[in-house]
Amino acid sequence: MSAPREFSPSLLARLLAGAIVMLLVTLAVVGAAIDRAYTQAAENNMRERLEGVIWLILSTVEVDDGGRPVMPESLAEPRLNRPGSSLHGGVMTSAGEWRSPSLTGVEPQPRARMLERGRELFRGLDAGGSWNVYGIGLGWELDDGLADLTIWAAEDPNRLRMELSGFRNGLWRWLTLAGALIVIGQLILLMMTLRPLRRVAVEAADIEAGRRSAIEGHYPRELRPLTDNLNALLTAERDNARRYSQSLADLAHALKTPVAVLRAQLDSGETLSVADLERQLDGMELTIRRQLERAQRSTFSALPAAVEVAPVLKRTAESMERLYAPQGLRVDVEADPGLHAYMNERDLWEICGNLMENAAKYGHGKVLAAARRGAAGRHRDELIMEVHDNGPGVDAETAGQLLARGGRGDERAEGQGLGLAIVGELVEAAGGRLEIVKSRLGGACFRVILPPR
Repeated sequence: MSAPREFSPSLLARLLAGAIVMLLVTLAVVGAAIDRAYTQAAENNMRERLEGVIWLILSTVEVDDGGRPVMPESLAEPRLNRPGSSLHGGVMTSAGEWRSPSLTGVEPQPRARMLERGRELFRGLDAGGSWNVYGIGLGWELDDGLADLTIWAAEDPNRLRMELSGFRNGLWRWLTLAGALIVIGQLILLMMTLRPLRRVAVEAADIEAGRRSAIEGHYPRELRPLTDNLNALLTAERDNARRYSQSLADLAHALKTPVAVLRAQLDSGETLSVADLERQLDGMELTIRRQLERAQRSTFSALPAAVEVAPVLKRTAESMERLYAPQGLRVDVEADPGLHAYMNERDLWEICGNLMENAAKYGHGKVLAAARRGAAGRHRDELIMEVHDNGPGVDAETAGQLLARGGRGDERAEGQGLGLAIVGELVEAAGGRLEIVKSRLGGACFRVILPPR
């Protein structure tokens, strides 16, 4: 019984949820900032209105000889004369007080007190009272001296509260509408952005169902590494399957003849000696081992590890010089720093070893191993490795024979002639090619080219 699958939200749901959360936080901060700025501006306007009322009262007030304030019947601000107008004012001296007719029947009335000369008093919304009050302490010159005078104006705070409430309702209504439009726009944008991923998933499902062999669509640059690597994996799988199938076919073909010989001898009633049977079995075992090694070497990895080339060349060169010390072999190495070969490290050692050994056998004591960077690629650059010798060289007709499995340029040399063919298989498995050209040392140059990607 399979384990239950854990719930995993889609990328669209995750991105949309994150965008909505960030949008809500942003709109809340913006709304609060706008609300606070508008509230401060409204309070400042209210204070300026009350200050204007105070100066209007000051322009019409008189103080009699007893120090009491006297106001005309017709005031400069009509609302001060109209009861219930929500705008009120007053004048206070030490001898008496005047309050505007608009306070008739109003309870509770604004509380006012005498202020020192030059001092101001303001109570806004934050004060939490029943009235918004603004007052100024002044001095009034009388015949017998200077009298203290306080003028104040008050306004019903509900007016400001209603103004702020209307503004806030409109603000949050429009912010909600803007947030909804932004969410819809983000949803459309995310769906368009994630559409290539859905196409990749559909094509991958078609590949799994056998309806297509590779991912063929044109995708954004950010998805190209994914699609390219998927196609590389698919290609490597098919190539490895083909190589394994070919190796099995080669193995069956190689075993067919010795098996047929044994079958014919058994059918003819011929008595086989133990030595003949062991010889036949040894040959079959050697064939099986070679074919398995060949199949293993020809396996291609789509995403191989990077192996630094220069250390492999130098250590191989040192080994060759020690091995061929009696012949006075000298191996020079020229390798650009930072070069990497993308293949199995064991395969790189075998390629370098076979090519240098071949150059040591057929050269005249001098070998040059070089590696350089070729054409640039998006993910990795082209790598060119060369092994030069100062031997007799190789003509074009002989080059094809040397690259064939078992081909040899000199039948007198020791070995089975498999080295170059093995190198060719390893290079081909890594997606490259092997060439034989004229060497700058006068002999042959075996060039391995691993193309860019």
